Amino acid sequence: MRKLKGFFLSGLCLTISLLCATSGLSQEITTSERDYKVRPVRLGIKLGFPNVAGGNLEYVTPLLNDRLSATLDYSIIKSDWILAEEEPDNTDNTSMDFSYFEIGLNYYLFKSGKGLYTGIGYNNFSFEGETSVESNGRDGTGFVDYKHGSLHVKLGAKLGGLFYFRPEIGYSFSSLPETISYIADYEDGTSETETFDLVEELAVPDIFFKGLMANIGIGFAF
Repeated sequence: MRKLKGFFLSGLCLTISLLCATSGLSQEITTSERDYKVRPVRLGIKLGFPNVAGGNLEYVTPLLNDRLSATLDYSIIKSDWILAEEEPDNTDNTSMDFSYFEIGLNYYLFKSGKGLYTGIGYNNFSFEGETSVESNGRDGTGFVDYKHGSLHVKLGAKLGGLFYFRPEIGYSFSSLPETISYIADYEDGTSETETFDLVEELAVPDIFFKGLMANIGIGFAF
């Protein structure tokens, strides 16, 4: 499981926003303050924590003068994409997959469909796989199946038009655990509950285990 350090550190990241079918693909907004085209469909990528790296989809609805949008983020990282065979005799059987899902609503504070926004939503991530373990001279295999979900709030900004840049920070009400428990089966027929320390093994700063969310994203609006 130490090999997960590489892909976790590659991440401050991001996502996918939910397509909410309530209006056409482009909306022309004209007020006394501005005259610009709202591009309601946004498709991009995000890098950050806890999403690591993934896709983002957003749809700006016509509600509240085109200021309310629905979003969807999705990340999936398969272990065979990032874990190279380091043991020539195949003694290391680490196989760990990560997935992240987030759905929510954003409200644009000052302009229709652009600029500063606040958001609320729900996120869920999971680890699934197995890894080689050793304890008291015994070799075995640890099986991990862990899921964690939480409500969260966010503050972000959509900057740009056709091509945009999007920074976000947020807070999860149910913070990530610093350790994950899993079952280890040993060759002598015994089984034990072991603990994986995320802070120590992944070298992730403690602040990320106190509810902090942060990511940056880029994409195109249509």
